[in-house]
Amino acid sequence: MLPDQGSGWTDRHRVAVLGLDGVGTFEVALAVQVFAAANDHACAELYEVAVAGPDAPVVTRTGHATGYALLPDRPSVWAESAHTVVVPAVPGVLDPPPELATTILRAHSGGARIVALCLGTFLVAGTGLLDGLEATTHWHWADQLAAAQPRVRVHPERLFVEDGGIFTSGGGTAALDLLLHLIELDHGSALATEIARFMVAPFRRDADQSQHAGWAVPERPRSLVDTLRWAEKHLDEELTIARLAQHAGRSVRTFSRQCHETLGIPPMEWLQRARVRRAQELLQRTTWTVGRVAAASGFGSESALRYHFTKVAGLSPGQYRSQYGPARGTRPVTTSMA
Repeated sequence: MLPDQGSGWTDRHRVAVLGLDGVGTFEVALAVQVFAAANDHACAELYEVAVAGPDAPVVTRTGHATGYALLPDRPSVWAESAHTVVVPAVPGVLDPPPELATTILRAHSGGARIVALCLGTFLVAGTGLLDGLEATTHWHWADQLAAAQPRVRVHPERLFVEDGGIFTSGGGTAALDLLLHLIELDHGSALATEIARFMVAPFRRDADQSQHAGWAVPERPRSLVDTLRWAEKHLDEELTIARLAQHAGRSVRTFSRQCHETLGIPPMEWLQRARVRRAQELLQRTTWTVGRVAAASGFGSESALRYHFTKVAGLSPGQYRSQYGPARGTRPVTTSMA
């Protein structure tokens, strides 16, 4: 039986990234880097992350191009006792080889959470584990997944989906959004945000934001990026759509449209989520009163903080602090509270 993942582990959380011939270069490297970065930024060995696969080099792929030879550092059987099993994309392979399916099924039956990145959803769905559950994959192949696996409820518009302890992500950087979400589930939003910033991924998108499937994605205006970064530094001030639009040099209508096209949500919804993330950081890092946290994160009152915090995080500020705050005894991530 695996250690209780909800109340703290008796040993390091083992993360197995599955490696087999043709595995996606990007997804393997990204998964290893994100969990290793969690160890670095927490100054603690939170995760033991390794590539699990055959006792011989496998050749990675990037789309139709060959990547490089990769030698797994753990045997495939190691994944069967891992706490988290990451199933990367294998371009061109949409059904799991029997040995891979066995590894995934045994790991799941042992209590591991299964994490499929991009086309990795096809491999997990091929085991039957997603039957009757919700999932996503790269929007370009979502119709193919729905046709091949009619028992899976496919959401091509979602960045990532969790259902029944199985996590699936869309294509490209949606994998990063999911991996950061897992770090947040395990160790709180402060550590996940710190990793995102270090990796120069300033906008940690939520699961229900769009992959922009089926239409041309407009190029993100530089002025919009600058404005959102500026807003993150001024969350304690009164920020309206008009003020944000003025900073971006746009009309309110144009700014709102560009924000929705770029982020998948209206600007004021993004702002409320950004303020909740700031409140999460403060609750985890400091012993400030709820009133002070409300003021520093831009909520006009404690009641407004509680309402929006509970709506976004699913916990009240007090519940969140009791789980992730300084009283837990873990070493807080260093940052400026200015």
